[in-house]
Amino acid sequence: SIYGTASDGLQVYHNGTDSFITDQGTGVLHLQGDSLVKIRSNAGENYAVFNENGAVDLYYNNVKKFETTTDGTLITGGWTTTGNSITYGNIEFPDGRKAQFGTSNDLQIYHDGSDSYIKEIGTGTLRFQSNGGAIDFYKDSTEFLARFKTDSGIELYFDGTKRLETLTDGAKVTGNLEVTGTITGAGGSF
Repeated sequence: SIYGTASDGLQVYHNGTDSFITDQGTGVLHLQGDSLVKIRSNAGENYAVFNENGAVDLYYNNVKKFETTTDGTLITGGWTTTGNSITYGNIEFPDGRKAQFGTSNDLQIYHDGSDSYIKEIGTGTLRFQSNGGAIDFYKDSTEFLARFKTDSGIELYFDGTKRLETLTDGAKVTGNLEVTGTITGAGGSF
């Protein structure tokens, strides 16, 4: 069916394989509804839902994965499991693509194909903050590299063994301490 003139109208047709709704004109194709517009499968599964004065929801296999909110967007979805890891609502970026934050994209998080980066490229400071017990750096889920413990000190590790820690009255070294220069203090030089 053609609505309007043949060269400048709306066409609804089937070509023997696929069905089409095509705007051949110079104007805008509008899909309108009083409260919401849904794009669904014949079986009733949602592909996209457009709510009047509300969210736009996108689905994968009839499960909502993405929605717009008053504050921006919300990524939702099912569980993804890989080995012992469970992830909820993934956003995937190919190698070399960056998640960028700030007006000038000052904070960047990305993987270049070999290495992973968290970069502050602006004039500010990259800050790690925690109201919890610590900020931990791991080799894997069981071997510490460093621990910055809230209100109780810093610990540095070598191959999973604590070698240096700060204490309320100074620092403690476990193992040998090699000094290549002069040690000075209240008692003089050594």
